[in-house]
Amino acid sequence: MVSSLPAPDIQSLVSVAIEQGTLSRRDHLSLSTAMLSNPLLTARDRQYINQVFDSIRSGRVRLAD
Repeated sequence: MVSSLPAPDIQSLVSVAIEQGTLSRRDHLSLSTAMLSNPLLTARDRQYINQVFDSIRSGRVRLAD
């Protein structure tokens, strides 16, 4: 089971993913889990997660194994 990430980890994970242009599948799973199962996630954190998901869809960030 993947646990939800604390807010500072979400922000730093998203920043690094966007800077480097890659996100591991494990980190993607962690962000997805946080988004879907953490009712305490702030609107700002949801915005960060959506930003990286949008970057994946547009091809600016790729998933790495």
